[in-house]
Amino acid sequence: MEANLENGQMTNASTSKSHSQRQTTSRRRQNDSDVAGGVGITGGGVVILPQHVLNELYHNYSIKQRRSGLKWFVFAAALFNIWTIGIPWDQSAPTRVINCCMLVAYLALTALLHIGRRSGKPALRRFHQILLIIVPRALWLLSILHFTVYVILQPSFSPRDLLGWAILLNFLVYVTLPLQLIFLGLSIGCITYFICLSLPVGYSRWDSLLSNQLAANAVLIATAALIGLLYYFMGEAKQKRAFLEAKKSLEVKMVIEEQSAEQERLLLSVLPKHVAIKMREDLGSSSSEAFKKIYMSRHENVRNINNCALRFLAIAIIALAVPLMSVQITPSCACTWDSPW
Repeated sequence: MEANLENGQMTNASTSKSHSQRQTTSRRRQNDSDVAGGVGITGGGVVILPQHVLNELYHNYSIKQRRSGLKWFVFAAALFNIWTIGIPWDQSAPTRVINCCMLVAYLALTALLHIGRRSGKPALRRFHQILLIIVPRALWLLSILHFTVYVILQPSFSPRDLLGWAILLNFLVYVTLPLQLIFLGLSIGCITYFICLSLPVGYSRWDSLLSNQLAANAVLIATAALIGLLYYFMGEAKQKRAFLEAKKSLEVKMVIEEQSAEQERLLLSVLPKHVAIKMREDLGSSSSEAFKKIYMSRHENVRNINNCALRFLAIAIIALAVPLMSVQITPSCACTWDSPW
């Protein structure tokens, strides 16, 4: 029988142990799933964000930092537009009118970026966020359209005429436009490269050195695009480093705030509130006298409420036990709180 009891105890112990292990494993899996699918908090107060949330935050941060370069794209496009209006003296009046309309379109798109920029209304703020997505793409499309229209409307054109603007445009696409490089940025860059390379050659007059000019244009425009890509990756590395440093400083700040709140709770659990506030003020000062202080207070006319309550309770019990003496004892009960010890 003792052997059976021992076997039963061992079986119960092993069963409870396996049950506790399953509970611990299930809790651990639940915590892991919480961290993987949402926001998790460690024991030190550090917030653990999932990888897709961090990627989205960094993407928004990177796009916001690159928006400051959009004004340089508009500035360069406006200078090219002014050049197309004034420099070619032999161009026709309709060509000048079209170039002036392009300049007005550049200025209108730039003005749209300031709508609802500092407004407190939620509708205008949402409209401004939509414009921040649409306007950079519209500016790029307008620059390509202007380049195409100018080449087509010229009666006599050479691939060397717009080579400088083609080189600058392929560089600015990667440097100034607030677009994500993968898919959209590379697509826009490739389209810009092929249009700037093929369109001037297709509408240019025949020349024996046209093939050599085409090869030179291809090398120069490709070099400008590669330099723009290099500048993009260098700026991306700098922004990523700044983002990680900001994330780390935020985590340290949260840990410090959590520790400060815990220390304040511990201090208020052992000391009265006014003493804890005075001690915290002294510890926050630069003087070293706070470690030599003894926090004591003197109070006059202090009464022990517990003893008074016990004396009142005793008199009340006697009055209830002896109903006939309640009339004589009641004045004593009323005077209990005022009589000195």
